[in-house]
Amino acid sequence: MKPLMLEMTAFGSYADTVRVPFAELRHGLYLVAGDTGAGKTTIFDAVVFALFGKASGRDRTPAMLHSDYVDKSVDTVVMLRFEEGGKEYTVHRSIHFPKKKGTEGGFGDQQIGALLEEPDREPTEGSERVTRRVETLLGLNAEQFRKIVMLAQGEFRE
Repeated sequence: MKPLMLEMTAFGSYADTVRVPFAELRHGLYLVAGDTGAGKTTIFDAVVFALFGKASGRDRTPAMLHSDYVDKSVDTVVMLRFEEGGKEYTVHRSIHFPKKKGTEGGFGDQQIGALLEEPDREPTEGSERVTRRVETLLGLNAEQFRKIVMLAQGEFRE
């Protein structure tokens, strides 16, 4: 799996829309480096969330991925365009907090939306269906992907 473009809105430490244009990088191996709190783990979280609906580490839930710097009325949206087997795919995932009726500023539990666009096939919708299709395409589940493709900060000792 080769990431081509990552786009995040209201995700983790990024309140605004942020793009990571992997396709513009010249090499296939990437080192994400920076100061503590710079948003490195957030990039890993966004890739894993887009593909599998989970964070890159086991200690965070999808609801925790919504940016604390925006109101819950703003949906979290992640888009990852990637290449696998010579074909391009685009996966979209979102976190929506529905407004509670009869409350001022109250929100219900998160709702995860997902869409996978791929060549020569109808789009796949729904979080679980998208996750299963991504697992089939990559030949890896989220746990395997975390260990083989991406080593999250703080988990290298395992």
